[in-house]
Amino acid sequence: MTRPASDTRSVALDSYLAQRAAQGFRVETRSGAQAVIVRRHRLHHVLRWFGHGGAEQRLVVSVDQHGGVASHAAEPLRW
Repeated sequence: MTRPASDTRSVALDSYLAQRAAQGFRVETRSGAQAVIVRRHRLHHVLRWFGHGGAEQRLVVSVDQHGGVASHAAEPLRW
């Protein structure tokens, strides 16, 4: 019996997010096959005014139909 593609994608994403959580990332948003994760610098409140983008690292994580995980830089939040 084979697992549906949506389950494979969800399991792969869960595994990847658990690894990144151990590195200090937290999930900002998530769907079945995609998530946005962020890791803030310890001095986030100071760096967001003076650091020009060094205050946090944001990544978009997506899973293809075969369970392959890819991540790339996300756009910074704009207020």
